[in-house]
Amino acid sequence: MNEKLRHRVVLCGHKAVEVAVPCLTLMVRGHLAELTLTHLALASKTGLIAIFPALMLTFTRYSRLLVNRWTSSLILGMFGFFADAMVHPSHYPGAYTEAAITGLCGYALSVAVSYTPIGKHIDQLTEKLLSPRRSVPADTKQA
Repeated sequence: MNEKLRHRVVLCGHKAVEVAVPCLTLMVRGHLAELTLTHLALASKTGLIAIFPALMLTFTRYSRLLVNRWTSSLILGMFGFFADAMVHPSHYPGAYTEAAITGLCGYALSVAVSYTPIGKHIDQLTEKLLSPRRSVPADTKQA
């Protein structure tokens, strides 16, 4: 698998989990024994929708925003908020309370994971994604 595709796959899986875990926890209000497959499906859907803009960003010149842990986490948190608001209504008072908490927790979890060995490995993959292609030296080019 080439490095750019590998990075995109790892980025998507890793970032989707960072949104899905807070969403799942908040849906059951911390009572993890009450988790059902429906909760898991909704949290997975929220995570996938949240990372879709980040995935699209990797195909643009703005993919450099994903190298910085703070901007990467901010992007994830913002889209986590929108995804949670789209997928299901809030289980807390206020129409967007749960979505806001999901976004904030997704941001915080993303920053925390970026300091772990897994997060550092993903950062290395991101740098490879952004590195320019090796060019042929001028003196070896054919005329």
